[in-house]
Amino acid sequence: MAQHHRKIWGRKIARPLKINQKRLLEEELPSLQLHVDFGKTLNLKELMPGFEGYTLEIGFGGGEHLAWRAQQSPAQAFIGCEPFITGVAGLLGYIEDAELENVRVVIDDARVLLQSLPDAVLDRIFILFPDPWHKKRHHKRRIVSDETIADLSRVLKVGGELVMATDIQDYADWMQDVLSKCPEFLPDQHGRESVYQRPEHWYITRYEQKGINAGRQASYLAYKKQSF
Repeated sequence: MAQHHRKIWGRKIARPLKINQKRLLEEELPSLQLHVDFGKTLNLKELMPGFEGYTLEIGFGGGEHLAWRAQQSPAQAFIGCEPFITGVAGLLGYIEDAELENVRVVIDDARVLLQSLPDAVLDRIFILFPDPWHKKRHHKRRIVSDETIADLSRVLKVGGELVMATDIQDYADWMQDVLSKCPEFLPDQHGRESVYQRPEHWYITRYEQKGINAGRQASYLAYKKQSF
């Protein structure tokens, strides 16, 4: 579905920025930020040349997971999309500390980014603990939806993986319902007995740990794109 305007809900800055956060945004962000807009296609091979493949994380929060993945796979390029400046500053701190050279940042509506990417360019997409938008009238804001799944599918390579996690059972059910309508996506639990079993090689962020401490059970959903 064509997107005619950006849709970013909530505050872009959760709290006043600290001095070091402001420094990171001023000094580090300009060379790491990718800009997206309607009708313009991002050429990742030109913007991030020399990498074996490309991974996207939508809504990277504080940046811990994305930075950890980038450290684990230096030959892979990582794009993180997050509209909230506090989280962006957090990721920039991890990039600076670990001297990461394989991460770029998009500060925008993820729907605009998805529409800006070429076909079959991504090896993997992570959508981890997105805002569930509990109220029924807000369900249209959910990033995993009937409206976005076509673009999520389009930008993934055949054999690419869509990895999602949430500790809100209603949203987990919603995600599985959306994916069940897409025959090109097949569940791939990598030998896990259930979606509640945490995958191997997994980084628990501060946000996820808060849910664990609160007694919430997370669902870890992984799908592989098939030729169709």
